[in-house]
Order: sequence, then C-alpha cells, then structure tokens
Amino acid sequence: MAQITNDMEWLLDIFSHPKRKPTPPDVEKIKLNQLISKLGFFYEKFRNAIDYNEEHLLRRVAIERILRRHILFLQERRAPKIAKTLVYEFIRAKYLPNNELPESIIDELSVTLEKYLNIINYIFGSQLPEARKLAKWTIDMASCEINEQLNPIDREMAIANMMYSHLVDNLTFIKTDIDEKEKNLQIYLAVLKNLLKADLPALRYALLKLHLPNWKQLDQSEIRSFCHNISIIKNKIDKHLAHPLNFQLSRTIRPQSVFFATLKEVIEKNNDNAKEVLSDPDILEEKIEDIALLNYQRIRGKLIGTIFRVIIYILLTKTTLAFILELPYDLVLAGKINWYVLAINVIFHPLLMLLVALTIRVPGIKNTQIIVGEIKKIVYGEPRKIVFKPKNSLRPGSFAYFIFNFVYLVMFAISFGIVFGFLKLLHFNILSGILFIFFLSIVSFFGFRLRNIALQLSVIPRKDNFTNFIVDFLSLPVIRVGRFFSNNFSRINIFLYIFDFIIETPFKMLIEFLENAVSFINDKREEIIE
Repeated sequence: MAQITNDMEWLLDIFSHPKRKPTPPDVEKIKLNQLISKLGFFYEKFRNAIDYNEEHLLRRVAIERILRRHILFLQERRAPKIAKTLVYEFIRAKYLPNNELPESIIDELSVTLEKYLNIINYIFGSQLPEARKLAKWTIDMASCEINEQLNPIDREMAIANMMYSHLVDNLTFIKTDIDEKEKNLQIYLAVLKNLLKADLPALRYALLKLHLPNWKQLDQSEIRSFCHNISIIKNKIDKHLAHPLNFQLSRTIRPQSVFFATLKEVIEKNNDNAKEVLSDPDILEEKIEDIALLNYQRIRGKLIGTIFRVIIYILLTKTTLAFILELPYDLVLAGKINWYVLAINVIFHPLLMLLVALTIRVPGIKNTQIIVGEIKKIVYGEPRKIVFKPKNSLRPGSFAYFIFNFVYLVMFAISFGIVFGFLKLLHFNILSGILFIFFLSIVSFFGFRLRNIALQLSVIPRKDNFTNFIVDFLSLPVIRVGRFFSNNFSRINIFLYIFDFIIETPFKMLIEFLENAVSFINDKREEIIE
C-alpha cells in the first residue's frame, strides 16, 4: 500500500459528502405537467440547434437568455416572478428534475436576483456610460451565480483548487518578470478555463468573487458601493483576462487538466472505497485505464452529437438564406435560377462538415500510459517538473513584425484566391460566392473546434511536419475568418432575434397558460371525485 498526500486526503473528504442535499420527503416539491413540459423540452432542443454552444455551456447560456428576455425585453423587475419562471422553464427543458426540487428554491433564487436587479436599476437609473453593456455584463454574472445555485459545483471547485495548489508548487516560470500575485492569478484562470471549461462570463465571475469574497452575501450598503465602482471593477477584471501571458500559460496547463479530470472521475466512480483504490498503485492503474477508455468512447459520442447539431445548424440557416436571398437574386438580376450553384451552396458545407468529422481521431494507448504515470505522481506526492517558458511576441512596429504580418496577408490572399478561383469556374454569382465563403469559414472553424474536442484528452504534443505546415498555411486564414463570424454572428443573427423575442416570449406564455389550464381542470376533477 502506498501513502497518498495530505491534499488527496482533503479531496477525498470533500467527495465523501453528497453532491446535492437531498430534499426531505415532507417538503412541498415543484411538480409540472409532463405533457406540457415536453413542449418546452423540444423547443429548447431546437433552439440549441439554431444557436450552437458547447454542451457544458447550455445551462448557463439558457439562464442568461431567460434573464435577458425578462429583464431587458419585458422590463420585468419582480425577482420572485423571474425566479419562478426560470425554475419552471428549466424543469420543462429537463435541465432540472421534475417533482424533486423544493418550493423554497424559488425564494432562494429571488434573493440572488434581487441583488442583480438593484444593480441593473442603478445602471439605467444613473444613466451610466455604456449602460447596455454594463447591464449585459451584470446579467452574465447573474447567470453564473444562479447556475451554481441550481447545479452545485463544490466537487469541481475542490479538484480545481487542488490542481491550482499543485501547479503553484510544481510549475516553474522561465524568463518572465511577472509578479507573484499576478502569476498565481493567471494560473488560477488557466485551471478554470481548462479543467472546468469556464467560458468568459464564468472567468469574469470567478475574478469578481476574488475581488469581493463576500459577493454572495452583500448587504444594501455594499451593493451601493459596488454600483458606484462597477465600471472600475469591470475594467480591472477585463485587464487580468487580457494579460499577455494568459493564452500561452493556458496552453501549457491544458494537458495537466486531463490528469486531474481523470483523477476526479476515478474518485467519483469508486467513492465508497476511494482511499483503498488510490492507496494501491496496481488497482489505481487499472481504474485509470478503464476511465481513459470510457472517456475516449465518450468523446466519440460527443463528437457525433456535436456534428449532428452543427450540420442541422448549417442546413437550417443555409437553406433559409438560399430561399430568402439567392433565389430572388437569381430571378431579378440573372432572369433564371442556377439550380446547380444553389444545390452546391446548400449541400457542400454539411458534407464538408461530415468529411472533417470523419478525419478526427481520439487518443490511444500511448496517451493512456502517460496519464497513468502522471496521476500516480500526483496521488503519491512524487516531484513533477512543469516548465512554462513564454514565446517572445513580436514587438509592434519592428521589422520582423512587419515581415510576418505581410506573410500572413499573403496566406490570406492565397487561401481565398484558391476558393475564388474554384467559384469562378463553377459560375457562382457575387451573392452565392459571398454566402459560400461565409459558410466555408464557419464550417472550417467548427471543424477546428471539433478537433479540439477530440484533443481534450490528449497529453501528447502535436508533431510539426511539412504536411501540417501546408494544411495550417492554407486553412488558418479561413478558420480565423470563421472565428470572427462565429463570435460576432450571434449579435446580428436574425434567426436568434426571431426566436428570442418574436417566438420565444409568446411561446413560453402559451406553455404557462396550458400548464395553468391543465392544473385548473385537474382541480375541478378532484372536486367531483370528492
């Protein structure tokens, strides 16, 4: 039997407690009609297909969307009303279980919402500069806190804190003049980003809690003080997130998150005898190998599900644009419809997405062996040497900066020049060509993200060779344009606007009406029975 570290003992103690406090049997629970709830579930599935997001972000994004609809669009300021609607919509969408949650959860969420509503009222009441952006930022913070209330992450934060502590002790910075406090903060952000897959709002919320440790229990005077300094606090948080070493450090720490995530799964799947498993190197190795194999299979399943969602997203948006824009354009300017070009523009991109997906490979045995070895070092306290040496960034204005940016422009010209040449040969008109390139860049970026999903469990560095260089040379410009469109398209996506404000609001009101109607009929039926 091997001796595990004190940190591992602490972690096992955290995992020994239940993830969520069970609801007492005598407490009134929230129960919704299952038939009506299915309408909300199918709508949420369809809405997620229109607006692509990573699986782990769906809950938080849904909370943000609900808050934005009620607070900004419907101008609702009653916290209990918003809290009740949010919980009910989450149960219907199956983000939360039906007939299990206590009624008191609505009151708890109301207290949280009241704080954010006070901040938003101050933002608009004081007519602060960029009030709309500040209100959006506040709603993002609210969505993060409410998400943690509805889905406790005590275990996730425990493993994150252990990983952070381990990296502080074992990560060596070479040739950096970053001060100790900022260095530790950047390590913490990299842990959250890689281990917990935290998005930008979640990272901002984590920094907000570090800046104000009692954020969840602010009194009225503290809320007023925060409101007076909200712009300063927001800018300070964004400055930390924009630190020059943020990206490079995150890339160095990414493989470490695989070890700690796998360790967490080993503990969870063997919670009844976790200490015995961890104390025996042979059993631990067997359990790690089982988890790794299961994760590889899970990644394959996740890829299939994500590919399916992306293809639906592309088909829906592309087919709609073809009928709204391309058909009228051909009829008015060309006098006839070029069905050949139209068919290519509709079918090509989903097929390309499928082709990219078929070339994605998940890690193998060598990767598993590395995971086993490194986890053993973590569990038994063996020394590990992790080195971070930042690459020198080109100084803006220097000769090298000018040369490499010129080369990058040449890459853009060659990549898009090849595409334009093919489109010209196929007799694409201007509008069809623009739509083709737009969706080509979007699909390329989605394919790039899918490859990253497959690489989430890989701890083997990517090999640089001539083939990879040529592929990167031709594809990176297209991927970068796709990233720009993906990050900004949601702001102008007419489909999302239609769903969020024109369809979703009356649809959710209809569901609520049907829920009340069914409840009324059931009550009347009970009266007759009595």
